[in-house]
Parts: sequence; structure tokens; C-alpha cells
Amino acid sequence: MKRHLNLFKIMLTVLILVLFSLSVTAKTIHEWDLPTAWAATNYQSVCLKIFADEVYKRTDGQVKINIHYGGALGYKGPEMLSVVRDGLVPIGDILKNAQTGEEKFFGITSLPFLAPGVVDLRMLEFFTRPIEDEILEKHNQKMLYQVPWPSRNVYTKKRIDTLEDLKGLKIRTVSKEDTDLFTLLGASPIQMPWGEVVTSLATGVIDGVATSSASGVDGKFWEFTGYASRWNWHSSEDMVNVNLDAWNRLSPELQEIIEKTAHELEPQFWKIAVEENIEKEKILIEKGIEVYDPNPELLEIFKKLSRKIWNDHMNEVPESVQVIEDYLIIMEY
Repeated sequence: MKRHLNLFKIMLTVLILVLFSLSVTAKTIHEWDLPTAWAATNYQSVCLKIFADEVYKRTDGQVKINIHYGGALGYKGPEMLSVVRDGLVPIGDILKNAQTGEEKFFGITSLPFLAPGVVDLRMLEFFTRPIEDEILEKHNQKMLYQVPWPSRNVYTKKRIDTLEDLKGLKIRTVSKEDTDLFTLLGASPIQMPWGEVVTSLATGVIDGVATSSASGVDGKFWEFTGYASRWNWHSSEDMVNVNLDAWNRLSPELQEIIEKTAHELEPQFWKIAVEENIEKEKILIEKGIEVYDPNPELLEIFKKLSRKIWNDHMNEVPESVQVIEDYLIIMEY
């Protein structure tokens, strides 16, 4: 009898171990490919890596995000909204103001001198986020978090001190709003994704570039240009979006973990962005680029012309009108 009881206990223990093993192996592993246009050393990529590592850890390895840097998967920046929408990738790093071909509302952060600094951008986001969430749902995706690009420099081979210096200058731009501004200033802007910038600069397709200090370092612009003017006319953002089909395949528990992780990390990422901008400007100077503030009179001309671009945007994108009006009221206080 005692021997039978011991045998029963052994069999029961084995059964429990087998069932436990099955429950562990039954967990679905979700492996996501995340493309980004930026180099692995860019702070946007660093933030992506922090997020991916934290998600892997907090989900106990059930969600693994593989980051593909430098446009390695072949997708260009302006395509990313549709790439995530169509499920070509389950998650993507998306430069918001490069998506205006799909959704004009995303150009609001590019309106010159509307939200030129990170604090301004954070306040504007308070008004834009509800509309952005609706737009993204229409495109079969949701935003997990976003990270700013503080400041905007204009990199050129010669100083820009007058409007005459801008005439006919082939400047690379990202958004329609940037393109409109440089057109009004008499330049010849060319809208292009980041992946084409360095080659275009090296071959003379463009004379200069409108972009951040971080991108100036990534592109080693000191090899092609000698000057960077701190126009700082807007701060744009990258958003990290997940395809809703991929998202809905996760359990509610995993969804909650990922959303909480994104929410907790976003303030840290904004801090990294600001600090990185300062550090990268120092590198530009060390490498021989003359970084300077624009002529105050020229800056005033830029600001006056900007209002036309605001008005054009609001006429084309009616849902921006109330957002801009409410934002400006708050910013007056």
C-alpha cells in the first residue's frame, strides 16, 4: 500500500511538472521588426534600443523588438505611416512631419515659429494628441510614444546674412511647411528623405540642409559644409507606432505592460533629446563648423513670412484651426 502511495506521488509530481512545462512553452513569443531611418548612434535610435530592451525584460521575453537601423529594410521616411498601416512591419519609428503626403495635419509641428522650442512643442502636443490618435486609428495603428528633434539648423557652404544669400540655394527640406518657407525666402528647396541627404550633399544635388544638430553629426556635415545657422523655427517629433493588427494579437496584460513602459520612458527620452542637442552642437563646432545665430533683422523677416504658411495650413487643414487658436491663448500666459 505504501509503495503504491509513493508511486502515485511520483506520478502526480511528474504530471504537474509536465503541465507546468506545457504552460511555459505555450506562451506565444511576439517578434517585431522595427525599422528606423537613423544610425544606431543617433539618440532616436538609442531611445528605441532602451525601449526595446525594457519591453523584452518586462514581458519576460514574450515581446522581442528587433531594431533595423539606417533604413536597412529599405523603407524611406515618408513611407512609414503606410508601411505600418499595411502591416509590412508591426512597429515603426516615424518622423511625423514627413507624413504630410498622407495626413496634412501632421504638418502642424512644422509651422515655422509656432512651436520653436521643446517646451512649446510639449504644450502644442497637449492639443494635437487627441486628433493624432484619431488619425492614426484610421491608419490602423496607435502611437506608443514620441521623441522630439530639438532645434533646426540650416547647414550651408557660406554664411547666410541676407535674403540675397538664400537666393536660388538648393536646401534639403523634410516637410511641405519647410519647403513653403524656403520658397518664400527665395531659395530652391528640395524635399527628400534622410537616406538621400548625404549623397546629394556630396554630389552637389543640394547646397545645404535644414536639420538638427544630431543629424548634422550623423551626416558628418563638416565634410561638405562650413556653417550652421541656428534658425530654430520648429521642433519636430518621431513617433513610435504599432500596427493595430499586431497590437491586438497581444494579450491585454502584454498591452498594458508595453503602454506603461512607453509612458514611463517618454519623459526620459525627451531629456535625452535636449541633452543630445547640446552635445552634438559642441561636436559640430569641434569639427570646424561655424555655428551662429541668424541676423535679427533676417529672423524678423522669417517670422513675418511664417504667418502666411500658418494661414495656408489652416485653410487646407480645418481641424488645425481650433488647435492653433487654443495653443496660442495658452502660450500668451
